[in-house]
Amino acid sequence: MMTLFAICFFVGLVLTVLVTFFGGEFHADNGAAHAHGGPSFFNLSSILASLTVFGGMGYMLNQVGMTSSLLILLIAIGAGLFVGWLFFLLYAKVIYKHDHSMKESDFDLSGQLGKLSVPINGKGTGEMMFVMHGTTRSISVRSENGESIPKGTKVVVLHMNKGIATVTRFNQ
Repeated sequence: MMTLFAICFFVGLVLTVLVTFFGGEFHADNGAAHAHGGPSFFNLSSILASLTVFGGMGYMLNQVGMTSSLLILLIAIGAGLFVGWLFFLLYAKVIYKHDHSMKESDFDLSGQLGKLSVPINGKGTGEMMFVMHGTTRSISVRSENGESIPKGTKVVVLHMNKGIATVTRFNQ
């Protein structure tokens, strides 16, 4: 049992140091919790904290003379889960709260107004310039009805399909 606790403690400690210096983020649920609007309890910081505390607490209790293996195991599991939960709270309330990573809605161009920089010839593609979040961007566009639209015409995006926006003329 001592070997298990020692391995958990040192593996958790070494991985924590590596992640601290080299970075890394892992979600055991492949980011599914982010789709629901919040961070996952199964983030790397929480998992490593739980593993390290579980191993350290079990080893320490064994060294101070506690003899009941079941009691040591239960206390170590409880301490590991508690510290993992504390790290999750730190992650959720402090780190994740200020994470302004791009979201899927940042890429939704439906309704976006722009101007053609390259004309659309019939069923071919052209290019539209538009401003989003203060940055001028461009995207390949196709006419909704297969009509030709000259360069400089204002257009609005109807929907996206395989990276190409379908547009129609913008009539004021």
